[in-house]
Amino acid sequence: MNHLKRHEIPHGVDTTDWNLRVTGTVERPLRLTESDLSSLPLETFTDDFECVEGWVAEDLSWRGVRAETVLDSANPTAGSEYALVRAMDGDYACSFRLDRLSESILAVELDGDPLPAEHGGPARLIPGDGESDCWESVKWVSEIELTETQPAEGDTAKETALSRIG
Repeated sequence: MNHLKRHEIPHGVDTTDWNLRVTGTVERPLRLTESDLSSLPLETFTDDFECVEGWVAEDLSWRGVRAETVLDSANPTAGSEYALVRAMDGDYACSFRLDRLSESILAVELDGDPLPAEHGGPARLIPGDGESDCWESVKWVSEIELTETQPAEGDTAKETALSRIG
């Protein structure tokens, strides 16, 4: 049983017809359904989840698709260096260097069960470098937009995430 803190699902998050789009500086824009994503090779990643709010969920077992697999399918252009990962709620996004994002997992399961919407399902980004901040674990991932330049600070969710604490 996982011990992630449950948060309200924001208005505007409806996972009924969820899909993941890969857009921007790619040669083949993608639109993947939940079934498409789950049919790709899955990996398991186990780690503690530590939140800046001060709580820790220990030994969570995430299962999902390495982001690199999805990105390679879209064939990023030679100039692609960054990505903006957007959540379905329309407000939340996080910027990553493409090499760092490639090592992340798009989780579709948590502790052996399908990832519930309360924890960011159907797909949640789990950075795999062990150095990530909890706000970089984007719930309800709906779009990965590749870019040649770093997205502006205002495009990311850091301030949004930190404002929700306390």
